[in-house]
Amino acid sequence: MTDSPNVDNTSIEHATVQIRTLNVGAKQMTQGIFRQLITEPAISTTGRIHGEPWGIVNYHPERCDDAKEHLHVVWQKGNELRRAYVAAPEHAYLRHPLVDEYVTALIFEGARDTAGHVNHGDLRVTETARREISATVMVRGVMFHGATVASALQAWEDPAGYGTYASRVAVAFEEAYGRPLRAAAEVAELLPVEAYKAAWRELSALPQLFIGR
Repeated sequence: MTDSPNVDNTSIEHATVQIRTLNVGAKQMTQGIFRQLITEPAISTTGRIHGEPWGIVNYHPERCDDAKEHLHVVWQKGNELRRAYVAAPEHAYLRHPLVDEYVTALIFEGARDTAGHVNHGDLRVTETARREISATVMVRGVMFHGATVASALQAWEDPAGYGTYASRVAVAFEEAYGRPLRAAAEVAELLPVEAYKAAWRELSALPQLFIGR
């Protein structure tokens, strides 16, 4: 049986909690000043962090507190401060030059089965009001946003007629982008999936900065 601890050998350790405030000169930054910071992405299209991140602010000026998981990051660009909305990888909608090719290759290779289910990366293709062909696709946990050629949209909307559109998709891509269409698996390896995840982890670990009203 273990003896109960007594007051002679028991003590309470007091931890010191450091509160980091974001100041402008000698005064604490207010929500109004925070809103005036220029908004600029903290993560580049290559998945790398811009500038020097300072910390996270738990304030949602765009009323995005009910939005999907994200951070509000304060970061330094040269001698100026910026603020950024940074979405979690699965909600990133990251734009990258190779996304267009990846999406087109998925469709060219038959991204939909005969039952109409998506086989590759939760691919979604739609035509916007401006008649632009927009696409979103999940690649190993990171959501990307891009576009594709018109014939790819036709193949997407009519999987039964895939054979009719297949050759057109590859030709249309080469005409639009000036290079042959590569395999989707090859292009996927070139997308900055791990870089974005690493940037998200680094930004998520930043200290919280407090601002005044």
